[in-house]
Parts: sequence; C-alpha cells; structure tokens
Amino acid sequence: MSRGSNKLRSKYAVTFVPRETTQPLDELDRFIAWTHEQNLKSYIVIGELLGITPNKANRLLCRSILPDDKILKRMRELMT
Repeated sequence: MSRGSNKLRSKYAVTFVPRETTQPLDELDRFIAWTHEQNLKSYIVIGELLGITPNKANRLLCRSILPDDKILKRMRELMT
C-alpha cells in the first residue's frame, strides 16, 4: 500500500456512536407539561420545589431563561 492510502485508512477507522442528548429547552418543556399534569400552577410553589427564587421560577415557566445543570438535575428528580 502507498503512504496516501495508509493515511486514508486511519481517517476512516473512526466509528460514529450516536448518543441521545437532550437539550435544556426540551427538558424545560417536559417539566412544564409535568407541572400542568400535577396541577402545579403557582410559580412560588414550583420555586420552592426546585430550590430557586420565585422570580426565577416564573422566568423558567415563561421560557425566558433556560435552566442550568443544577436546575435540570432537580427537574429530573422531581419528574421521576
């Protein structure tokens, strides 16, 4: 084999493994749907459940901010 084909061989030796990743907006939509199912309409109560201020909980419910990693973790714990 030539040097050029050996370089191409290593280029195509990498395999792609698809992973299912979720975006924060998708998680937030799921959480909002969950709060509607549980009849949680007060952003003050939701803020207490998530351990954040009521103002930030209201912003999350209006989708004006995206949740960070800590809030996402708490959302997942609440939904399970």
